[in-house]
Amino acid sequence: MLERILGYLPRRPFFIANVFFWLAFHALFTNLQYRAMVAVDTKMSWLDAWLLFSPWYFNWIWIAPLTYAFVRWQYETFTNLVRAVLQHALFIPLVSLVYFPNAVFFKTLIVSPDMSYYWENLTKIAFQLDILLYGCTVFVSIGICYVRKRLEERVEIRQLQAALLDEQLKSLHSQLNPHFLFNALNTVASLVRLKREKEAVRALSELSNMLRKILEHKNSTDVKLRDEVAFIDSYLAIQKLRFTEKLDTKITIAPDCLDIEIPNMILHPLVENAVQHGSQLESNKNLLSLDIRINSGELNIRLTNKVAKNDKHEGFGIGLTNTRERLSRLYSHYLLELRPLDDDLFETLLAIPIGELDA
Repeated sequence: MLERILGYLPRRPFFIANVFFWLAFHALFTNLQYRAMVAVDTKMSWLDAWLLFSPWYFNWIWIAPLTYAFVRWQYETFTNLVRAVLQHALFIPLVSLVYFPNAVFFKTLIVSPDMSYYWENLTKIAFQLDILLYGCTVFVSIGICYVRKRLEERVEIRQLQAALLDEQLKSLHSQLNPHFLFNALNTVASLVRLKREKEAVRALSELSNMLRKILEHKNSTDVKLRDEVAFIDSYLAIQKLRFTEKLDTKITIAPDCLDIEIPNMILHPLVENAVQHGSQLESNKNLLSLDIRINSGELNIRLTNKVAKNDKHEGFGIGLTNTRERLSRLYSHYLLELRPLDDDLFETLLAIPIGELDA
């Protein structure tokens, strides 16, 4: 049992704080006793009074950590109050067998070299203050154990929440990959049906590039913006092969944005949604513009695309829904706003804080 109790001894910061506390308490008690002695005209210096009481309070420097270890062992193995009280009733005499003889011995060395003084004072110990100090130490130790336990539980809850969030994000991400693959393969299939073999081969090459990037970042929750844009470039190349004259794409990215990390495949569903709308129009050269830059500590992404008249732009499939869910789980605040513009244009605004993914 002793070995298990010693295993609960506090770490170095506790011991350092403990030493300073008992030195301060000893100085305070000495000061009170010295004033009382001066009041009754006892001739003793403050330093002599400090030395006289030091054997008692210096012992508390080792008793307090041992008491804390004992209380923490009780706290971790607590079954009932009666058992805990009986354990203290056994612990106090065991500590006293070391504490009192030790304190009286060192007091004897300070006061008198005659060992008869030791035996005489060993039987005249006033232990009321020591019992009070022990009780206070026990209650303080219980308070520390309680706070420690609550903090450990809070850390454990946060770790579980982080693990759950990671699994949820992986689940959402895993839904996006098959969603994208289904649409991309449909594009290739359409080119083959139209007997546009060269475009189909090029589309497969771009699709291969996209799959390679997916494999490279399959275990990553975030990627550099340059990698995300390269992925989108390949996707748009495939779609432009399929819809030939339907899309007029323009991508503008500020150079200082390229190395910023963003959630993996967070932009693709937005671009895919814009392509779906633009490709359904009867007109040709339908605008799809992507502009990315930094503004006030946020990464601002502005996607503009042509839509049909009275189009509510509500999106296709799970892409936009998953994007909103991922953003809400990843960021404490963000902006994802879809709004119509003049001339049958539609604008998607996404603003996310820079660096919050690393926090």
